[in-house]
Amino acid sequence: MDISVPTTSMGDIAFLLIIFFMVCSNFAKESKIKLKPTDAVDIKAVENAKISVVIDEASAIYLDGQLINDVPTLKLLIENALPDKANSKARMVMFKCDRFASKRVFEPVLDAIASAGGIIVAVGEKRASEGESK
Repeated sequence: MDISVPTTSMGDIAFLLIIFFMVCSNFAKESKIKLKPTDAVDIKAVENAKISVVIDEASAIYLDGQLINDVPTLKLLIENALPDKANSKARMVMFKCDRFASKRVFEPVLDAIASAGGIIVAVGEKRASEGESK
C-alpha cells in the first residue's frame, strides 16, 4: 500500500505566501525616502511599530510612506491610526529622522506624535563608543 503526498500545489502555496508577506511588509513604503539616520552609542532593537514617521534629507515629513504637508494633519492622522490607546504596544510609532534635519522641523513632529498618543521609537545607526575603534 503506497501513500502518496500531493505536492503539486506546494509551489502555488509558497508563491502566495511570498506575495502575502511582501504586501504586509513596510519595506516598499519607505524605499523612495532618502535619509541619513543619526548615530548613537546605545541603540536597542526596534519593536514592531504600527506607524512610521520619517523626516528625509529635504525636511519633508512622511507618514507610512505618504507625504504629509503639515504637522496638524500628521497629528490628526496618527490619532486616527491609533485605535487602542490603552495598549502600549499598539501605540508604537517608529520615528526616523535625517541626521541633518533642523530642530525646528523635528521638534513639532515629535510633539505631534506624543500629543496624538503615540509612543516614539527612534531609529538610528550604532556608533562606536569611546573605547571602540571604527
